[in-house]
Formats: sequence, structure tokens, C-alpha cells
Amino acid sequence: MAYLVFFLCPSHVVDTGAATFKIEEGVYAYVGSCGASCLKRVDRHLRRPAARRWHVDYLNCEGLYAVVVPAEEREAARRLAERCPYVPGFGSTDDPEAPSHLFRCNLAEALYWLDHVRR
Repeated sequence: MAYLVFFLCPSHVVDTGAATFKIEEGVYAYVGSCGASCLKRVDRHLRRPAARRWHVDYLNCEGLYAVVVPAEEREAARRLAERCPYVPGFGSTDDPEAPSHLFRCNLAEALYWLDHVRR
């Protein structure tokens, strides 16, 4: 299963030290993998930890909410990439088939497109 964490972002540049990403103002969905620690991961993303580990930790955005969806992380990322604008290379270093794991789309858009994953 996958989770989506939604953020409200101002325009800014994310510099992780290894990569730089341009974020436009808007609502974004970050796709992650739900494992045994799903709740801990989602909580970490929503509260913006001081210790930065993943690309999503570097976002200067307000965490809004999260949902768990009945799709695998990679499948969800590929499906959203077909329909939603995305930030190239963001959060997808371990998923070479997906161009990103951060998408500019709201909850209704994301759930609409993900529903088509199961069909």
C-alpha cells in the first residue's frame, strides 16, 4: 500500500545538498510506501522534522493531511505522473521508473486518478 501526504507550498527552491528542485506555489501530493512504519513515516512528513533524511524533509511547505491508498507506491507514482505536473527527480531516487514522487495535484485529483489504478 502507498500513502499520499498533501502539502500547501509557497514558491521556493529546495536544496538537499545533492540536488536542487524548484517548487511552484500550490498543493502537492508526495507518494510514499506504507510498510510496518506507515504511521511514523506520515507523522514525520506532516511535522517537518529538524533532522533531514529524505527529499520531502527539505520542503518548506505546510503539511495538510494524508491518506493511505490501495495501490503500491511505484504504481501510484507512475499513475500520477501520467496526469499531474510533477517535480522531476523528487523523492524517486529508489524508483527509476517514476519521474517523481512529488506531484502538483489536490486530493480529489489524486484519488480520481489513483482509482483508475485498480481498474
